[in-house]
Amino acid sequence: MEREAALTGRQRGASGESGGCKPLRIARPRSLATLVTDQIRDLIVDGRLPPGGQLSESMLAEKLGTSRTPVREAFGKLEAEGLVEVRPQRGTFVVAFDPGEVRQTCELRGILEVGALQIGCERDRTGLCAALRANVDAAAAAVGPPVENYHPFDTAFHDLIVRSGGNDQLNEAYARVAGRVRRLRFHFIRTLEKIQGSQRDHLAIVEHLEAGRDEAALATLRHHVHLAHRGFLEALEQPGPATG
Repeated sequence: MEREAALTGRQRGASGESGGCKPLRIARPRSLATLVTDQIRDLIVDGRLPPGGQLSESMLAEKLGTSRTPVREAFGKLEAEGLVEVRPQRGTFVVAFDPGEVRQTCELRGILEVGALQIGCERDRTGLCAALRANVDAAAAAVGPPVENYHPFDTAFHDLIVRSGGNDQLNEAYARVAGRVRRLRFHFIRTLEKIQGSQRDHLAIVEHLEAGRDEAALATLRHHVHLAHRGFLEALEQPGPATG
C-alpha cells in the first residue's frame, strides 16, 4: 500500500540521518481498523462512495479484504468526522452535502488554521517557512490538468500549517473536519482557474511569512478559506452532478 511504502521510506530516511548516533523512534504499526478507516475515507472523499449512498458492511469488507468488524469500527470513526451517518434500523449512509454543514465546516476550519499559523510563527518560523516553501515549489509542477494532481499538495499545505503549532488538541480538532474539507476540495475544486488561484494564495502566504508580514499572511489565509467556502456553496447551488 502507498501509505505503508511512505512510512517505510520515512523510516529509512530517519535511519540514514541518525548516523548511528541517536536511537531511532520506532513507529507503531497502525491497527487494521485505522487502515480500513483511511481506505473508506478515501473512497468517500473522491466520490467512489457517493453522497447520500448507503454503505454495506459486507460489501466493503469483501472489497477491502477484511472482516466486518473493522468496517463497523470505521463507520463509528467516520461518523465522528461527519462523513457518514448511522441511522438506527435503516443503515449507514454517506453524508450528503448540505450548505449549513459546509458553512460550519469552513468557519471551524478557518478558526483552527489561522490560530495554528499564529502559534506556528511563534514556535518555529524558520521551519514553517521552509516547509511551506517546499510545498509551494513542488506544487507548481502539478498546477495543470488533471486537476486531481494538485489536490494532495493543497491538502498538505494546510496540514503543514495546522501541525506547525505543535498543539495536539488543535490537531485532534482539525482531524475531525479534515476529511470533510478534503471531500469538498475534491468535488468542487475542479477547474484550472481554481487551482491556479489556490496556488497563488499559498505562494502569497509564504512570501508574507518570509518577509515577516504576519498580519498579511493571516489575512490572506482568512480570505483564502472564505473564497473556498463561497466557491463550495456556489457549486452546490448549480444543477447537475456535484462533481460536474
